[in-house]
Amino acid sequence: MRVSRSLTIKQMATVSGVAAVTLCIFIVIQLFHFVQQRRMEYAQQMENIAHTIRQPLSQAVFKADIVQAEQILNSLKPAGVLARAEVILPNGMRVLHSDFTPPRAVPVFIAKIFELPVTITVPLYSLASTNPKPLAQLALQADSWRVYQFILSALSTMVTTYLLLALILSVAISWCINKLIIRPLRAIADELQALPPQAVIAHRLSLPARHRDDELGRLIRSYNRNQQVVEAVHDEMSRLTTRFALTHQPDKALFLTLLERGRAHPRLTQEHNILQGLEEGQFSLFLQPQVDMRNGNLVGAEALLRMRQPDGNWALPEDLMVNAEEHDVIGALGRWIVEESCRMLATWQKVGISVPLSVNFSAVQLCEPEMIMHLRELIASHQIFPGSLILEITGTAQVGEPGLALRLLGELQQVGVLVALDDFGMGHANLNWLSQLQSLPVSTLKMDRRFVCLLPGDDTMVKVIVAIAEIIKLDVIAEGVETVEQRDWLLARGIHIGQGYFYSEALPVSVFNDKYFTRLPPV
Repeated sequence: MRVSRSLTIKQMATVSGVAAVTLCIFIVIQLFHFVQQRRMEYAQQMENIAHTIRQPLSQAVFKADIVQAEQILNSLKPAGVLARAEVILPNGMRVLHSDFTPPRAVPVFIAKIFELPVTITVPLYSLASTNPKPLAQLALQADSWRVYQFILSALSTMVTTYLLLALILSVAISWCINKLIIRPLRAIADELQALPPQAVIAHRLSLPARHRDDELGRLIRSYNRNQQVVEAVHDEMSRLTTRFALTHQPDKALFLTLLERGRAHPRLTQEHNILQGLEEGQFSLFLQPQVDMRNGNLVGAEALLRMRQPDGNWALPEDLMVNAEEHDVIGALGRWIVEESCRMLATWQKVGISVPLSVNFSAVQLCEPEMIMHLRELIASHQIFPGSLILEITGTAQVGEPGLALRLLGELQQVGVLVALDDFGMGHANLNWLSQLQSLPVSTLKMDRRFVCLLPGDDTMVKVIVAIAEIIKLDVIAEGVETVEQRDWLLARGIHIGQGYFYSEALPVSVFNDKYFTRLPPV
C-alpha cells in the first residue's frame, strides 16, 4: 500500500503557502510605508522650492508683471521633481501655468491607492500691503511618473527578495519537519507494512532516541502496550463471545481465561492482579461511620475499598486506583464497588434499616456511556430506596463543560441517587465550579481531611468552605475528625456531621453491623 500524497509534499505546500501569504502582507505594508516616505520627501522638497521663489513671485504678482512671474516659474524646471506649477487667484482663476514634464499616464488604480499626484499649495502675500489676505496661491505638483517608477522598482525588489527568502524558509522548515517527524513516521509505516501476518501479534516498535518524551514516543509506547494485551488474549478472545460490559456482570469464564494468560505473561501483572483480586475475593468493602457530632448517633456510612495484603491485613495500596485507570480496569473495579454497595443497602433495608451509604465515584466513571443505565438497573433490581445511595464524586471539573456536568448529575438525581462533592476545596477541580454549584444537583460537600487536621490552629480554608456552603445552602460533612478540639470547633461553626478516627476507623462489614445494627443476622 503506497501513499498517494506524501506528508512531505503536504507540509511543504502548507509551509510555503503560509510563508507566501505572510510575506505578501508584509510586502504590502512595507510598500505603503516606503511610498508614504517618498511622498513626504517630495512634499518637503516642493515646500523648500516654493520658499525660494515666494518673495519675488509675490512682488511680481502684486505688480501684475506677468512676464517676470512666468520667468520665475520657469526657473523651477531644473528642480526635476516638479511636473507643474500654477498661480491661482483667490477666486480660483489660474493666471499662470507652467508644465515642466510631458504628461505620462499613471494607472488609475495606482493613483487612487497611493493618492497621486502629490500637490502642495503656498499662499503669496504682498510685502508692501497691510492686507492679511493672500494675493494668490502657488500650487506645485510633483511628477507622478517618478513616484510610479519608484513603486514598480520597490515592488519588484521586495518581491524578488522576499520570494527568495520564502523559498529558503520553506525548504529549511520543511527539511526540519521532515527529519524530525515525517521520516520516523515513514519508517514506522514501512516497518508495519512489511510485517508478515504471523508476526503481527508479537511485534513491538522500537522507540527513537529523540522521541522518548513527545507525542511520537507516546504513540509507540501505547502501540507496544496494546500489542502486549493483544498477544496475551487474542486466542481466548477469538473463542469467547462474552466480554466486559457496563450493564452486565464480568463473565467468570473470561476472568479465568485472562488469569491463566496473565500467569504466562508477567508483563500484564497490574491488570491481572486487579482482575484476579476481583475473581478470588481479594477485595472487600470496609465501612466508616458518619455520625451526628452533637449526640454521637449514626447518620450514615462511607464504603471504602480495601485489598488483602500478603500479611493478611486489609489496606488500600497507594497506586491501586492509578494503576486501575492506567490499565483500563477502573470501570470493572468501580462497577464491583457500586454493586456490592447496592447489595449491602438492600440487606439493610430488608430489615428496616434506612441508613444512607456513600460510595466514592470519579468523574471519569460518571462519563462512561452506560454508567447511568447501569445504576438505574442496580437500584431497580435491589429496590434501593431513593436517596439512600450517595455518590461522592471527585474531580467534577473533569466532566468537561458545565452543561455536561449538569446533565449527568441531573440524570443521577432522576434515578434516585444523591450526589456529594468529595474532597471539596482541594485544587482547582472544585474551585473552578464555585459559580456553577448553585445550579448543580449536589446535596452535600465533603470537607477534605487535610483541612480538618489543621484545626483549630489554621482555620482559614475551613472558614471559606463554611461560608460557601452557607451561601449555596448545602450540608457539609467533615472528614478526618480526630480530636475533641476539632469536633468542638466544627460544631461551633454549624457543621454537625463528621467522620474520622475520633469516632471510628473503617470497619469490616460484619464488625460494623454488629456495632451499629442489632437487627442484622451475622455476616
